[in-house]
Amino acid sequence: MILPILMLLMYLVISAATILVMRSRVLDTLRVLAGIAFLLLATLTSLNAESPGSVLTFALAVCVFISVEITGFKQYKGDGDRLFMIHAFTIMLAAAYIILLLTL
Repeated sequence: MILPILMLLMYLVISAATILVMRSRVLDTLRVLAGIAFLLLATLTSLNAESPGSVLTFALAVCVFISVEITGFKQYKGDGDRLFMIHAFTIMLAAAYIILLLTL
């Protein structure tokens, strides 16, 4: 279960770098592709788990992806003043995802 955790951390680092530091269309496309790869790995992980919490792990992965993309959209539109709550929400979702993966 370490691979989905590493993929999540890699996706969050790539997203933070492309959203907050380096803005370009190519990097935004690469961020979305990294997110899709993360979702594919989360799908495979949730399909291989036998516990009923596997659906919850997939739902948390989708929520992390959506939260990061909302952050990118709001930053692109210049609404950076209200991003703290979305950042906190993303961090809490990622922590819940990691905890749930470690308990499966």
